[in-house]
Amino acid sequence: MKFPFSLTAVSLVLMMGGCATANQPAASKVFSGTYFYNFESSSFTPDGTDETWCLSGSMQEAELPARGASGPWGTAHVVVLGALSGPGHYCNLGASRYILTVSQVIKVSDKRAQEP
Repeated sequence: MKFPFSLTAVSLVLMMGGCATANQPAASKVFSGTYFYNFESSSFTPDGTDETWCLSGSMQEAELPARGASGPWGTAHVVVLGALSGPGHYCNLGASRYILTVSQVIKVSDKRAQEP
C-alpha cells in the first residue's frame, strides 16, 4: 500500500511545482520607441513596428508642459526599462496587445507638442 500513496504524493508535488512557476513576472528589458500621450491616454510604439502598446508607469519626464486646459499632448522618442505583459486585449477598448510596465526612463529625445 505504500507504493500507490508515494506515487500520488510525488505526482501532487510535481503538479504544484508546475503551477508555482507558470505565473512568474516578466523580466525587465530595454525598449526603444515612440511615446504618445494626451489628456486621457498614452501609448508606446516600438521602433521598427506599427504596433501600439498600452503603458503603465511614470513617463512625466518624457512629457512637455501642458499648453492649456486639455493638459499635455505630444510625442517623444524614449528608451525605457520595463516588463512586457503576455498577449491579451488591453487599454482603450482592448486595442493594445501588450502592456509595457515602465520601471525606469533611460533616455528621452525629440519631444514634440501636438495640438488636440
